[in-house]
Amino acid sequence: MAKKATRPGARKNVFKATLTRFATNHGSRGRARFGGWRKILMHKFAPEPEMKMPDPVSLAIFAIDRVGPAAVRACASGIEVRVAAPDEATAAVFRAALAQTARRRATDQLVRIIVD
Repeated sequence: MAKKATRPGARKNVFKATLTRFATNHGSRGRARFGGWRKILMHKFAPEPEMKMPDPVSLAIFAIDRVGPAAVRACASGIEVRVAAPDEATAAVFRAALAQTARRRATDQLVRIIVD
């Protein structure tokens, strides 16, 4: 039996390539078939912009200076403690970390990371 000779990743981008070719195919008047819809369709199927990852050193400094003492205060007092993060990327990293550690330490649920 003969096997098909295909590239392993060929099917992954078939839809994207077909949509791009169809949307940019110009008619007799030199306009795209979709007109204004082209931007909407390409925006819908385009990959989302990734959030910029903060510097690992600044993350460690932020954890040592702010989040660690806040966790101790929350543990000792039992009251919610808010910690201001410099940007949303840093806040997202620490929210995810606190969600993981809250499984073992219930008092980590009392630490709230907000963006300043």
